[in-house]
This record gives sequence, structure tokens and C-alpha cells, in this order.
Amino acid sequence: MSFPLDWPAECPSAVTPDAEGEVFRIVKENPPGASDMLSHHETGKLPKADPCLRCGLSVFRTLDDALNQQKLLPRLGKRIAKGHLTDADGKAAPTPGQQPTHTIWWPFEGIDRAAKFVVVQEVA
Repeated sequence: MSFPLDWPAECPSAVTPDAEGEVFRIVKENPPGASDMLSHHETGKLPKADPCLRCGLSVFRTLDDALNQQKLLPRLGKRIAKGHLTDADGKAAPTPGQQPTHTIWWPFEGIDRAAKFVVVQEVA
């Protein structure tokens, strides 16, 4: 498996761990759609941010952290979706900030990202 050719060289780095385990992502659609799984790199958002981080997707290791982030940034969506990642899905690394379990997932090229997730909670 490989990463898209338009990503920066060494992104993610060779020491980035394989993607593994349960993750949560804030989404707008139910079921999650392709537009829910676009990176900032793909949408052109945050052009001054770290180029490699822009290529990954923000996920959380706990439902509570995803809910807290959704409260801070409700424009991201009103739903929380759960997925289970394996080493066949790419690489993932913790990037804690406001939410301790924030993680960046760099999916391999060709992965059906949305198919890996199911909505588990709607936020009022």
C-alpha cells in the first residue's frame, strides 16, 4: 500500500505507527460520506499549516474527546462516527492538543475511508 503521490516526501514519516484500533470522527452525513473524510490538503483548507498534518484526518481515540471537540467546533458536524482501523488502512499518530486523544490518520491511497465508519451518536 502507498500514500498519494502529491503528499510531501516522507509523509508520514517512516517511524509513524500503523493505524490500529477504534477511532471516532466528527461527520455531517449519516451514513458518513466521502465528503466527511476529506483532509485539509484535499479541501485546500489551512494552507499555512504543517503540510504533512494537512494530509491526514483528525480522529479521536475516545468518544468523549470527539464530543468535546464537536462542542468547540460545531461546524464540523452534528454526528460522531466510529471506525476500526488496521495496519491495512494506513498510519496514525497521536497529536494531542485541546483533546488528549486527538490522532492524525494518514489513510493509504485507495482506501474507502467512509466505509470504515458508522454513526454512533447525534449531537443536539
